[in-house]
Amino acid sequence: GQFDPAVPRPRSRLADRPHDLGQRALNRICVVGAGAIGGWIAGALAAAGKTVSLVARGATLKAIETAGLRFDDADRSHCVAIPATGDPASLGVQDLVVIAVKAPALPGLARSLRPLIGPDTILVPMLNGVPWWFTGQRLRSVDPDGVIADSLPRDQVIGCVVHASCFRAGPNHVVVKHAERLIFGEPAGGTSARVAEVCALFEDAGIRSEEGDNIRRATWYKLWGNATINPLSALTRATADRLLEDPAIRAFMAEAMDELAALGAAIGCPIGETAEDRMAVTARLGAFKSSMLQDVEAGRRIELEALLGAPLEIAREVGIETPQLDRLYAMTRLMAENLRLL
Repeated sequence: GQFDPAVPRPRSRLADRPHDLGQRALNRICVVGAGAIGGWIAGALAAAGKTVSLVARGATLKAIETAGLRFDDADRSHCVAIPATGDPASLGVQDLVVIAVKAPALPGLARSLRPLIGPDTILVPMLNGVPWWFTGQRLRSVDPDGVIADSLPRDQVIGCVVHASCFRAGPNHVVVKHAERLIFGEPAGGTSARVAEVCALFEDAGIRSEEGDNIRRATWYKLWGNATINPLSALTRATADRLLEDPAIRAFMAEAMDELAALGAAIGCPIGETAEDRMAVTARLGAFKSSMLQDVEAGRRIELEALLGAPLEIAREVGIETPQLDRLYAMTRLMAENLRLL
């Protein structure tokens, strides 16, 4: 059908299925990805006594198998033993699958996750930027071959927005600097029994969670704050405070954010603040390095398509002009190509 991301999609068959929260439990939980967010989520669930496993790889997998997973939060340091594997098929069908990998990794990983997914499995992607399910139709920027949509059924997805700051201090060591909240909601809009169930699970693990009645809007709001400062920091190798202190860069950021806000309004995701409001909030965080800058410094692939490519793809479809975002995307892509980070 015609691309119209502002039109709500049909509600999930799982969202409409009655749930008995007193009887049904999320007994088998798998977290895919043991980076900063995945390690925090898996560690907190395990520390709360939940049955959780991890899909990891390389040195991270070896360290977790050998010494467990350590995560430090505001209260104390935890070390938990978590079953970890590089082969999702070895874990079998799960009740809940949390997908906490970098967006560029998901197309190559999606097929391998099929053995985790049964007809009642709930999928919770914790991804930066615009996820593959956002418009209800294929987004080539983040799912170029359609393999994500083919492998991860949209009607089994609960949308999630993560507001937290975590980093890895070692292959099996995550530090939680600030855990504000998780927001969960149905991709088609509203909440449901299964959203309430997932929220209750994370609340019980000590992670503040809330039900969002418009998860697409919450996703776009986070994107609005990240889609400019991330690539600009990666291009300049500068911390956020230095970007905001430069009048010319600040003005460029505001214009690009205004373009994102206009696009959001066109697709049913309006922003109720000004760019200056949002930059004032960012300024209070001080001299921090954006996640994209950290990825560039570590030689990791950057999330360019999720943060900028997908919004530009949507803009072309709905006829919104984005000259500043176009320039920012072109410059960042050229940098990433030269550094082999795509």
